[in-house]
Amino acid sequence: MRDDLQHALRALLRAPGFSLLSLLSLICGLGFAIYSAAIYFSFMDGHIPFPEPERLRAVEATREAERTQANSVHYLDYLEYAGTASDRGWEALHALQTATITLGGSRNYPANFNAAYLPAGLWPWLGEAARPQLGRQLQASDEQAGAAPVVVIGAEVWRNFLAADPKVIGSHILVNGVDTEIVGVLPAALRFPMTQQVWLPFRPPTGTLSRGPGLSMGTAQHVMVLGRLKAGVSPAEAQAGLDQVAARLAQSFPANNKPVGAIALPYAAWGMPDLELISLGLSTAAALLLSLVCINTGNLLLARANERRQEIAVRAALGAPRARLIWRLLLEALLLCAAAGLIGLFFAAWALNATQQAVSATADGRMPFWIQIQLSPAAVACGLGLCLAVALLTAWLPAWRASALDVAAVLRDGRGGNSRQAGRASRALVLLQIALSSLLLLLSGVQSVQLEQRLNGGTGARSHEVMTAQLRPRLALYRGPAAEPALGQLWARLEAALREQLDGQAGGVALATSLPGGGMRSTEEVMAEGQQINEERYPVSGDYSVNSGYFKTLEVPLLAGREFSSTDRSEGLKVAVVNANFAAQFWPGLNLHAVLGKRVKLDPKNPKSEWLTVVGVCAHLLQGPNTPSSLQAANLYRPLSQAPSPDINIGLVGVSDTPASRELLARAVAKADPALALERVYSAEERQRIAYGGEEVRSALSLILGLMTMSLAVSGIYGVTSRAVQLRGLEIAVRRAVGASDGQMMGLLMAQALRLLLCALPLGLLAGALILNQDAASAALLAGGVGGVSVLIGGLVLFSTWLPARQALRRLPSAALNSA
Repeated sequence: MRDDLQHALRALLRAPGFSLLSLLSLICGLGFAIYSAAIYFSFMDGHIPFPEPERLRAVEATREAERTQANSVHYLDYLEYAGTASDRGWEALHALQTATITLGGSRNYPANFNAAYLPAGLWPWLGEAARPQLGRQLQASDEQAGAAPVVVIGAEVWRNFLAADPKVIGSHILVNGVDTEIVGVLPAALRFPMTQQVWLPFRPPTGTLSRGPGLSMGTAQHVMVLGRLKAGVSPAEAQAGLDQVAARLAQSFPANNKPVGAIALPYAAWGMPDLELISLGLSTAAALLLSLVCINTGNLLLARANERRQEIAVRAALGAPRARLIWRLLLEALLLCAAAGLIGLFFAAWALNATQQAVSATADGRMPFWIQIQLSPAAVACGLGLCLAVALLTAWLPAWRASALDVAAVLRDGRGGNSRQAGRASRALVLLQIALSSLLLLLSGVQSVQLEQRLNGGTGARSHEVMTAQLRPRLALYRGPAAEPALGQLWARLEAALREQLDGQAGGVALATSLPGGGMRSTEEVMAEGQQINEERYPVSGDYSVNSGYFKTLEVPLLAGREFSSTDRSEGLKVAVVNANFAAQFWPGLNLHAVLGKRVKLDPKNPKSEWLTVVGVCAHLLQGPNTPSSLQAANLYRPLSQAPSPDINIGLVGVSDTPASRELLARAVAKADPALALERVYSAEERQRIAYGGEEVRSALSLILGLMTMSLAVSGIYGVTSRAVQLRGLEIAVRRAVGASDGQMMGLLMAQALRLLLCALPLGLLAGALILNQDAASAALLAGGVGGVSVLIGGLVLFSTWLPARQALRRLPSAALNSA
């Protein structure tokens, strides 16, 4: 074994160019594959500090057999599942809910925290991780009707918000304005079930419970569900029990439950419906890149083995068994893959650390506590397995072919029977190399440009020196159907307080249900006056409430009419401003000024809905992510005084995000209502960066993938194409010796390269175009990507043929024949 290792090392050192090129290719592929595996294991096998976490299963509702969202099981359905759980492989099923709550009554301004409403039966499942530092956990008696309000807080809340008060147990705090006793402090590391650090007793949904439409998910009557399997019960058996109950519910309530099912997921997959897509995307990219690497390295090994055919023939003639020859060639590939794997581990660890920092900077507290993006033992083991697999895949065929040569023919004339077969194999690898390179370059290039356009496309409104925040009143005064007058008064007080705090500074105050960019789209059914509707199927429009002067403050141009003013009161004429897309969709062909005075009605199925008169048309504002649907959305804006919202976004124009500015905001909110707390306080740029945080990470990954593909395409296509020409050195010499001119030979080689290009390039481009078309890539961007990749790959193939052909034609035919 030692002799074999020394021989393999000497063989690699004798060909430094081949070894270095192979090593770089393998580092790219194996490093990215290890990184992708580490991302998957970080999400799926994170550190969950509960006893036997594999027995914890989250139960989510499905819609037409597809996942919906974490808070999706209707409470009436939950009761059916829980009632027979112990007979179907479960210890129990428990309902819980999560929310953001406002804590007040301390020396600080009120603050918002992620909270969970938990039943007492859940606490034993959490083990030592939930052992109180002070006081006690929640108890079953806390859930009884009429029980005094109690709360358990995390140690971080205790230290930062309550100044680590040693007498905290038994003290009182305001929870959404309700006086509540603190009965326990839990360890700071606990963020159960995901990011929560305040816990309250669970109480079932109130009001009359009734199953809504089957496709309605996430209502106030829906809950999260967590279960624990009995010892020895497999997830499949527990899932079968859920399926039986779901089938019974579908028969009993076909109008509501026919499309609804349930799925039991690992705890780590809870509430992450996009995890499968992320994993699929990363694994597909890694598989394609590794395939490209295998083709590169395999062809280099094939060429290297062909160059060493005389050495191998001599060893075979001296009695070396074929198995020993194959083993030595395989060992060289194993050494290359082992070195590349070690270096790839280093780069993967560095990339994972950078990813963790990027995710932490944009996650805004939304990342579940168990996720730490790092290099895990499982990812290292996966990397070792990939090293072995790649070594075998890339080296087996070249080693087998090299060991199967005709020893007598090689020793007699230096050639052998497998040269032509090696040439055919090399051409096949060239075809695969071109197709895969074009596919990966098209995917990574178009997606990088697409994501960059989304990130830097602008919103149509001012974003420089704009400080933003969100205010969500959670007091009972501002909740429920009768809260509209109180909300209207609150927003009026808030606007007045903000203007007072600005005290004549340049800029102004913008209030809206959703500020441009980074916010969520809010849609509502709409009907324009005179519009013909078939079967009560109304089109939808974006619906947003804004304060007077909103468009001027954010420097959004009005294309016709006026914006809202202080005269647009709740008791006056109901008015609206629409964007140009809305005008074009509902009144096609009309001049924008002719749209003024038209009437529209939101929620037309509601008999109490009122007509709104259009008084202005504004330029398009990007509401939500920068996607084609958002760019083409028809949006309608109403005065905040006429349509008070249950929550509001604040924009202070001309104000930078500084501690003084944050204090200004807090004072204004305290003046409007001292029991309320701000959240998501950022500059407009930071707010959009956080909202598009996932897009930034995807953009970086697409760019990295594109750069690696580019380097592999340049080195790989040149390597395999030039080697294909070099293998034909004897053929070129013979043709020239019998009278073929240099121009004829160059034309022959270039024509053969063009045939390879025309066979392989369309396959890769077609596959990439089909994938990108599903991702709604614009036709212009897709056409540009296809053109750019065609030019790049075509130029590489032709140059990789021309350069070695030119070198071959410089040699005299006699010299080429003598050296063959």
